[in-house]
Amino acid sequence: MKIALIMGGLLIATVAGSAFWIDRLQDSIGTLKGNQLVLETKIQEQNDAIKNHLAKQKQTQNQLLSLEKEKQEAMRDVNRLRKTFAKHDLDELALAKPELMQSKINKASKRVLENLEKLTDPNQFDEEDNPSS
Repeated sequence: MKIALIMGGLLIATVAGSAFWIDRLQDSIGTLKGNQLVLETKIQEQNDAIKNHLAKQKQTQNQLLSLEKEKQEAMRDVNRLRKTFAKHDLDELALAKPELMQSKINKASKRVLENLEKLTDPNQFDEEDNPSS
């Protein structure tokens, strides 16, 4: 009879302990599922941020390539103008025909200033970012 009581007590203790352990595991599973959802959300946010960053990087790279092409074209123009000016004696022409030289210099200066203003405009890339502007 004592053995039956001891065995019954052990059985009740084992069942109670198992129930407690199972309840604890269920709580852990609930916590882990919540953490999984949070992590999946954060991973998705990070993936979206990476995609946005890569798109912005590609846009920046395209702008740099565009600026590099413009710079190369400007350098070709500079070299062409240097060759042209090297061929002509502008001092002699300016003394012979000052009105002609003055009008040409004024037009060219105006065009150079307009191009310089356009190239140094700090908002020149905002137009591509905001199509509604």
